[in-house]
Amino acid sequence: MFNVLRLVSAFSLLVIVAIAALAGVSMRHVAVDNLQTHVQQNATNVAQGYISSVWLQYQPIIAALALDPQLLKNSNEIKEFARDTVRFFSQMPLVRVNIYGVDGRLLMTSHANGKAKLTGSAASPDGVFVANHIGAPSPASQMLENVGVEGQGQAVVLQTVIPLRGLNTSSSEGALEIIQDMSESWELIRTFQLYGTAAIAGIFMMFMAILFFSTRKAEAIIARQYETNIELAATAEAAQAENRQKSQFLANISHELRTPLNAIIGFSDIIKNEVISALENRKYHDYINDIHSSGVHLLSLINDILDYSKAEAGKLELEAAEVNVTKLVQNSMRLVAPRAETGKVTLTDALPKEQIIMITDSKKFKQILLNLLSNAVKFTPAGGDVKITAWRDLTTDMYYFEVRDTGIGIAPKDISKAMAPFGQVDSALSRKYEGTGLGLPLTKKFVEIMGGTFSIESTVGKGTTVTFSLPRELKEREGVVVKQVL
Repeated sequence: MFNVLRLVSAFSLLVIVAIAALAGVSMRHVAVDNLQTHVQQNATNVAQGYISSVWLQYQPIIAALALDPQLLKNSNEIKEFARDTVRFFSQMPLVRVNIYGVDGRLLMTSHANGKAKLTGSAASPDGVFVANHIGAPSPASQMLENVGVEGQGQAVVLQTVIPLRGLNTSSSEGALEIIQDMSESWELIRTFQLYGTAAIAGIFMMFMAILFFSTRKAEAIIARQYETNIELAATAEAAQAENRQKSQFLANISHELRTPLNAIIGFSDIIKNEVISALENRKYHDYINDIHSSGVHLLSLINDILDYSKAEAGKLELEAAEVNVTKLVQNSMRLVAPRAETGKVTLTDALPKEQIIMITDSKKFKQILLNLLSNAVKFTPAGGDVKITAWRDLTTDMYYFEVRDTGIGIAPKDISKAMAPFGQVDSALSRKYEGTGLGLPLTKKFVEIMGGTFSIESTVGKGTTVTFSLPRELKEREGVVVKQVL
């Protein structure tokens, strides 16, 4: 729809320019016609004054001149006639005045410099026009461009042919040709046409601009409304998805909490009621160990939930101290090693030879490492490998850590689900791998709060690589409280 409106606007603009140009040409023609009519009327009045004051006075001499110009060329009467003619027209802004006989022969030409002479040559800018109108009943005129004018170069002139008649006769006795310089008036007309065309085009273009900007504003409003609707729909969908995830999480966590609680209650009941035999029985010690491990597992679940809730609420406090990260990584690997041995998973490191010393929160750092290493070992089948690598970027003063496994992997479409709060790739209650599903989201949240970055790459059946970075020195930032510990 917007493209159609733009095409219509562009077409309308072209139409407006064409209309403005036609209007300018029309105005020019009207102005030229009015000017020509006005000048022709003035020329007619001038001719009538010339006939009354000069022509009639020398009419007999002019008649003889028409018969044979050469015979009367040097007569005093002809000279007086020429002087009176020049004197009559000298006060008028004329280029040239020509007098023709009834047969169309040029009898006399008067120049703008005040000189007059008898001639037989063509002194008219358009002799054909003169010949066609010598015997006409009324004056005729035409506008000519690019006519050579002495002392001025090319000019625009108005050529007017007026029949010469006596007072008591209606027959033509000759013709008077008046040539006037209209260059200045012509230039005014062209300027008028230019400004008129520009004014018309400007007015229409102003309306078009108003229409265009109104259309663009409407487009922007509609586009914003459309984007808002999409955002609202996405927000609503996200809220619904989060509610579903929370519901699923509650179901999962209920299952996870129930398992160690059932063990604790069951074994404690056996011990309490001395079901097997007296409390001295060696088997009770195994039950006590089971109760302890179930309690530790239950505590870790609860800690994950509490830590994530605090992180979401922005209430986590970081404790910064100098930490030997190399030893911290090795200690974390030792804690995970029993599970790796049980699962027949090889656990190795590729740390730099020099000790990695950072000013950071050791507890949060250790929790990040344990979460990633535990996940990697848990989801790696027997015979697989889990490897941790570290390096330093000198340009950003950041340390990068990479935990790579050869486990079951995650499909690309499921990575965002695994990283979402309350989200798990396998949400069935009978899933093979236990856990709340908060490990990765909580780890990512810790990394980001500590000023680092977190990324995950995975391929189903080939394994997963988690890379995170942390600044060499933990610093307080907006929304993050850092407590210095000596």
